[in-house]
Amino acid sequence: MQELVSRRTTLSDFSSGIELFVQGLAKKVLVANNVAVVADTVYALPDDRLSTVAAWLGAVAYMLQIYFDFSGYSDMAIGLGRMFGFHFLKNFDYPYISRSASEFWRRWHISLGTWLRDYIYIPLGGSRHGRWRTVANLFAVWALTGLWHGANYTFICWGLMFFVVILFEKVTRFEHWRAGLLRWGWTMALVLCSFVLFRSETIGEAVTHLGAMFSGGASDDGLAMFLLHEHGTALLAGALLSFPIGRWCARLAGRWRYGDWIKLLLLAVLLVVSLSYVVRGAYSPFIYFNF
Repeated sequence: MQELVSRRTTLSDFSSGIELFVQGLAKKVLVANNVAVVADTVYALPDDRLSTVAAWLGAVAYMLQIYFDFSGYSDMAIGLGRMFGFHFLKNFDYPYISRSASEFWRRWHISLGTWLRDYIYIPLGGSRHGRWRTVANLFAVWALTGLWHGANYTFICWGLMFFVVILFEKVTRFEHWRAGLLRWGWTMALVLCSFVLFRSETIGEAVTHLGAMFSGGASDDGLAMFLLHEHGTALLAGALLSFPIGRWCARLAGRWRYGDWIKLLLLAVLLVVSLSYVVRGAYSPFIYFNF
């Protein structure tokens, strides 16, 4: 708010803004748009053609698509703002390394989570008025989180699913369990299933998709193998870049004599390749333009 009245533009901010914008653009056009082809193809399949492999592939592809699409959009917006003197907080912090649902929501769509905490949960009383009042406040927050995405039963159930999971974590003190790898696997499985519900048009479609994933569907995996062959590189890149590999590489490059020049070269390559995809590709709107 203060920067709307008085702000400074500096060369340092402008250059870091360009860097963020290029990273966000690459996330969108090189990763999100490519894995979207896999997700859209699988979710468009009739029930009798949805094999177990295809169902898992589509679920993983959409999980990667929504992260790289929305975090790419956020990086581009934050980068553009920084070029002109606006300093927005980051909106994603590698959510797929989370080891609990609570941690996932501290890393995912941070601006929405912060707003709901500050303007809904805390004004309702937060956790200051006893156990049952806390449960009621959590229910209100997660019901509103679902409704914020749309007046559809799938979104409401998606929000209430996280209410149940986070309530379970608070009761069992899940975040204090020592088995970090198992907690990560459990959390990612829950997130994956939640995005199946989020992506489906109806609850029935979500149940069918989850049923194909866990109880077996059609036996023909030819389409799944074709999608893996055509878009396997984007899926692998998305899976790897969901971890803070870029942050580790940046720290390593900072120790090299020519690290800054290497980073500049990589950003230039990313920009050129991303623009080439934009020029030759079809229009693909951001997912969150729907909400």
